[in-house]
Formats: sequence, structure tokens, C-alpha cells
Amino acid sequence: MAATWGTPVSDGGIPPPVQSLGSRAQALGWPTPLAGKSEPPFSRVIMRDGWMARERGADWGAGPRKKNPQRVEWREIQSAGIYRREQRVENASGRGLLLEKYTVATPPETSPVEFGSPVHREALRRGLARAPGVYLVLDGAVWLWDLAEDRFQEAVQTLDFHHAREHRPAVAESLHSPGTPQSKEWLRGMLHRLRHGKETPVVPGLAQRLESPGQPSAEPQEIITREVNYFQEHEDHLHYSALEKAGAPRGSGAVESLGKQLQRRLRGWGQFGGRPGLTRLLHLSALVKNHDHHHLWN
Repeated sequence: MAATWGTPVSDGGIPPPVQSLGSRAQALGWPTPLAGKSEPPFSRVIMRDGWMARERGADWGAGPRKKNPQRVEWREIQSAGIYRREQRVENASGRGLLLEKYTVATPPETSPVEFGSPVHREALRRGLARAPGVYLVLDGAVWLWDLAEDRFQEAVQTLDFHHAREHRPAVAESLHSPGTPQSKEWLRGMLHRLRHGKETPVVPGLAQRLESPGQPSAEPQEIITREVNYFQEHEDHLHYSALEKAGAPRGSGAVESLGKQLQRRLRGWGQFGGRPGLTRLLHLSALVKNHDHHHLWN
């Protein structure tokens, strides 16, 4: 507001409106933008990621005599990015950019249901019901997939490729010694199959390792069993080649970028807010990113 009106504002004048407007932002509902009369077909993409924010701990004001004071606590904030697949472009260097991206962020210790509700509501505001195609990109947290089945059952659901890749080195090192050429070659081959439409035999191939003789100990068997179970749960979420052909995302980089942007606002040097202040600032940050902040005073 100060930048728009050209009015200087002191640092001390900022916290009061942030607290009052942030509190109001928690309670208000936002109108649904009107669709254009000749709106072209589009696909909606929804991604989720979590990131850490710090807040004042139980012993924030403790004196020097307090033993092992918990002055600061780190809490996870759930956030989601929502955009149209057709709004993805590339700059001159080939880096992907989004012409639009809408934000949902909820304060620490928000339950899955309380997180899913605003994500679904914001997706509907942005045309979810009008989109012929919906793509959902998530990591491996079990509660997220339960939420997907509850709120976005018809969407094409994808396990973030980077999370899938992170599960492979443990298998490679259990089959071969860590850092050996055999381990690296096995890992490269497995990732190549995932990326290029050959994901179907990946899980059976791992399962066959459980039956192969000559395992050095029970530990590799345990690791492979765990990974087989993991990928069996996600065997319908690994079609990365088909997604690439459709122009849909394989990973959740867009929402990870969003998390970094929000962190710059909430984790600045010397910033240690309490839960109420952090929550209000988080709501305001999301409103500004969604270009909805004018609803606070109009």
C-alpha cells in the first residue's frame, strides 16, 4: 500500500496493520473470479510441499540461568501451488517459468483435513471444475495420498520424481557395495527406465531380487522389501514418460520454489514470531501472491 501510494512508512508502523489485516484474512471468504466467455480448454496442476519455519519456543524469554532453554522451535508449514499447465513457458535460457501460480499455505500443526479443504477450495476458485484434465504431484507421505483420494480422486496422480529417485540409492547400495561402478550402473539403469516409459517392470524386477540366492545378509533383504512395498503402493503414480509427452510436470519444483519465496518472508534475519503473528503473516503473504489482497479493503 505504501509503495502504491508513495507514502513513507516506518518499520514500527508495519506490525499493527499486519496483525489486524492478517486476522481479518483468516476469517474472510474470497469471491470466485469470473471465467471468460471464450475460455480455451486448460489443465489444472496442483502440487504440495512442506517446508520449515521457526517460531518462538516455550522458553523464548528465559533468562541466562535457564538450563537448555527451548527458545526457538522449528515447525513444518504445508503449502500448495496451483496453476494451469498451459501457463508454463520457458525463458531464453530454457528455464521453465509460470505466468500464473496460486498459493495455499497453512500454519504449523494443521491437520490433513484442515489443509485439504483450502487447497480444494482454492482449486475450485481457479477453475478446477472447468478443467478437462487435472494433474496432482505429491511426495510419498501417506496422508497426502489419502487426501488425494478424498479431494482429487479423478486427477492424474503422480509421485514426485525426485522423491522416487531418492529411494533408489539405498537399493543400489544394498545390492552392490556403496560407491562401486556396479552400484552406479544399476542406479542409472533404473532411473532411465523410470524416465523413459519402462516403469512397468521396475517393481517386479525389485521383487525378483528378494528371491535371488546369495544375499550377504538379512539387511539388504529388509531394504529391498521396504522399497518394493513403497513402489507397489505407487505403481500407478510413476508414468513419467507419459506425463512428459502430455506436457505435464514430473516433479514438484514449482511448489518448492514457492516454499523458498515464503521462507524469505518468514525466516528473515532476526525474525522469530509467535504462532498468531506467523499465521497472520502467512495468510497475508498468500493473499499478495494470489493478487487477492485488495479484497481486504474493498
